[in-house]
Amino acid sequence: MRGAGYWSLILAGSLAGFIWGANQVALSIYLVKIGLDAAQIGIVYGISTAAMTAGSLLWGYLADIYDRRRLYYALSIASAALTASMAAAKPLVVVASYISASLLNRGTVYSAILGDHAKARGLSNEAFSLSSSLSSFFAALGSLSTSITSAGIPGFQALFLLEGLVIAASAALISLSEPAAAMERGRLLLDLRALKSYWLLKRLIPESLIGLGAGVIIPLFSLWFYIKFHVSMGSLAAFYAASDLTLALGAASAPLIARALRSRINAIVALQSLATALLASMPFVGSAEMALTLFVARTALMNMANPLLSALINDLVPQEERGRVFGLWNTLSSVPRALGPAVGGYLMGSGMVDAPLFITAGLYAVAVALFKILLGQAESKLARG
Repeated sequence: MRGAGYWSLILAGSLAGFIWGANQVALSIYLVKIGLDAAQIGIVYGISTAAMTAGSLLWGYLADIYDRRRLYYALSIASAALTASMAAAKPLVVVASYISASLLNRGTVYSAILGDHAKARGLSNEAFSLSSSLSSFFAALGSLSTSITSAGIPGFQALFLLEGLVIAASAALISLSEPAAAMERGRLLLDLRALKSYWLLKRLIPESLIGLGAGVIIPLFSLWFYIKFHVSMGSLAAFYAASDLTLALGAASAPLIARALRSRINAIVALQSLATALLASMPFVGSAEMALTLFVARTALMNMANPLLSALINDLVPQEERGRVFGLWNTLSSVPRALGPAVGGYLMGSGMVDAPLFITAGLYAVAVALFKILLGQAESKLARG
């Protein structure tokens, strides 16, 4: 039930954490070093998020129509090549490669592959939590790997070549896992109301507020620490690694919290509420060490909720709609997320360094309240079958 194929499948998706961990520390600073300013970086992040959103939606639809594994292989090979080309250190090449790689977003396809395997075995909570936990562990390794950037531009170049190899390894691991049972292929329905899961998609709309808030500050957090506290790359890498390791432990324990509260919905609301409170308090602390400590705790709490929500959605959605629903859910968050970095970059560039944190905290608070109101009874629907 949990053989080598199961673990290779979990590991394949988790490796994406390495890319996230490395880029959250190094990418914005790399862009500064090759000639971009804060506002331009915000625009680049916004466009890349829009590309990621479009890709997630497109590949999610295609994952319900074509072979999910072959689609994942093709996207991985192309993404690996584009990521490696970011080592060129030329602004136009780096930006074009980053945006193109974002368009080839494999996350939705992987979620559908993992969801098929987990739902058939009654392991949704475990599988998504393990994947998230290991992803955070690899994100810590990615953060620590940015120490090679102390060598300057050659260090950044080596980092992006390494990221390309990691993406290729993910595709190899997928090939070692056990394929899911044959499924009924979905039809390309453009009318969302025709989906069996339309009722769920309507209730996930508050995720758009989470996405907008995340876009305003999350891609620019390393820049916020750099501007406000003059934190060095070495210190940032260490704290980002600590954050990811804390999240790895937290994500693994997320199913235990849900069981203790007797509800995945209640666990999600509690975790995100605590995270929002910590985020709102960060601008008021006077030291980099305290701000970084709050950042570690906030990141862990906010993201511990993600595997629980993924597992809930996976259990509520029929197999033939899984790719589309994961893609549409991601779109609800990612479209507004694409607008956020330009706002955050503009505010920071204008000297309003703390404003993005306050905006994000407010958006999160509203989203959490609406989530509880709209999805509070979803688990009872699942229990009724």
